[in-house]
Amino acid sequence: MKTRLDLVAFDEELRPGAANAVQTCLKVREGEKVTLITDRDTLTVAACLYDELKAVGAEVQDYVVEDYALRPMAHTPREILESVARSGATLYAVKPQPGEVPSRAEVINLATRKKVRYGHMVGITEQIMRMGMRADFDRINRMSLGLRRMLSETRVIRVTSPAGTDLEVEHDPLKYRWIKTSGLISRDAWGNLPGGEIFTHPSLVRGVWVCDGPAGDYFSAKYGDLVATPLTVEITNSRIRTVTSDLDGLAQEFWDYVNDAPNANRIGEVAVGTNIGVTEFTGNLLQDEKIPGFHIAFGEPCGVLTGADWSSPAHIDLLARGCNIWLDGQCIMADGVFLIDS
Repeated sequence: MKTRLDLVAFDEELRPGAANAVQTCLKVREGEKVTLITDRDTLTVAACLYDELKAVGAEVQDYVVEDYALRPMAHTPREILESVARSGATLYAVKPQPGEVPSRAEVINLATRKKVRYGHMVGITEQIMRMGMRADFDRINRMSLGLRRMLSETRVIRVTSPAGTDLEVEHDPLKYRWIKTSGLISRDAWGNLPGGEIFTHPSLVRGVWVCDGPAGDYFSAKYGDLVATPLTVEITNSRIRTVTSDLDGLAQEFWDYVNDAPNANRIGEVAVGTNIGVTEFTGNLLQDEKIPGFHIAFGEPCGVLTGADWSSPAHIDLLARGCNIWLDGQCIMADGVFLIDS
């Protein structure tokens, strides 16, 4: 039997974040067809999003994925994909499970091809709806535009952190594009919600990355914030050389993850967080990767946007606290605080 979101009760404290998602970020119009994809772990957030979509007069097609497929999903059910293809906008609000990156990529790639305004809310929680989703995304967008201009002219980025990160990133602005996902979503570029990130595919990465925040995919939900038990990754020629951690089983599980799929041990993304409305880590990557700072990701480089000419069925982000960032020798961030007025 189909789950009915209109019968699910939710806390009214979620409504400002839902209004931000529907009205500010996606700019849903009256009469517009919108697809809402969710799961049983995210019903209260989805119910609030559904209610807000109906309030603006949208024609909503909602799908609780367990009604249509077994989890984890290897592929997105055809009925859901067909709805996305016919939509003006789509929201994907689920709790991630191991092995579901390819099924989520099917939705992202379809939305990109069909020019569907797509809000990626994988990992969304009530806490994030009360925090990061209440940010001033118009202000974040203005700041992100200026920072993207600087990044687009940069050839070498250096990043350090108090935990021991010391990374050098080479970028070729003629080959790879910096993508702004500030929370304001258009037909030309999907975005995570809450927004506040600028990312690209790097030409070359070398050095050491110490993840003392959350890690991506299902690692965030399983291990939470790694502040007390960091994951240290040594990188040579953009690929992982060694992995260590004091947390039992983490290093081996991460090593198995990045060696279980083609190109999963290759850096696909480097990014700057720009959500100046978020000031503290929560242990949830969806929000924490938007905190002002720097992060990296192994696997899928989102080549359709960045210009990368390879792909991977895996994607995992690694965050660090208190980053220092230099763009061609100019320090733009110290201890996680921007030093520039973009």
